[in-house]
Amino acid sequence: MRATTTETRHRPADRRPPDPDPARLAAVLARAWLEVHAGRRSLTQLRPLLSPATYRRLTAQLRTTPPAASGDGPHVRRVVSTHPVPDACEATVLIERDGRLSAIAVRLERHRGAWRAVELTAPEAGLPPLPTRSLPRGHRPRDAFDEVLEEAGEDPVP
Repeated sequence: MRATTTETRHRPADRRPPDPDPARLAAVLARAWLEVHAGRRSLTQLRPLLSPATYRRLTAQLRTTPPAASGDGPHVRRVVSTHPVPDACEATVLIERDGRLSAIAVRLERHRGAWRAVELTAPEAGLPPLPTRSLPRGHRPRDAFDEVLEEAGEDPVP
């Protein structure tokens, strides 16, 4: 009988995986949201990439709007992004669908080392536009993730 060994590879403690490009993530989220809206994808698949408040708002929006007309899938034409502060990315994702262009605004914020969408809004949703004014460096307001941590009994401020 042969003894088998399993080799375990460990990543050195000082090496982290590369930080994803938030503009690319914004494009993925915008396209996925359109697929959710068209009934081709479940919103629960996007949950890990959304803040709790954004997830609740998009869930409510799905209940009140009919599914989008089926046709060609959406194609990301361009992403215009800016970083008002180092841990935030505001992006406008231009989408072509059925020969028409549309835009989706996405705001991503880094929370505990991962990018999460705190806003995902298409102009036709009728929601107010995103604020573009950023807070001073070092300011730590209560964010959408704090309520989840508080519900779990954790301190939201590390």
